[in-house]
Amino acid sequence: MQEKIDRLLIDWHEAGRAAFERAYKSLNYDAQYPKVAVEKRKYICLDERTTGAYLLEKATGNIYRIKSKYGVPNFKKLAGHIDTVTGADLARNRWY
Repeated sequence: MQEKIDRLLIDWHEAGRAAFERAYKSLNYDAQYPKVAVEKRKYICLDERTTGAYLLEKATGNIYRIKSKYGVPNFKKLAGHIDTVTGADLARNRWY
């Protein structure tokens, strides 16, 4: 599963690159918006920079948006499953 997570983080990162570089020509996208995975007990937090964005449920592989409180999944906002979701899906649904 770690390989899938790593690939998803890279794809998600690259999906946001073009828009960022058009808007902020003098900033470094890789330094400003790194994507990281933080392992927790029930979830793997998929974070953008220091901000929480998604939670990957270990037991099911489902990826959820977070509620306003970090570490709490919003079960009404399913982003997809680790096997089918793409980085572009995460980038597009980031502020949905």
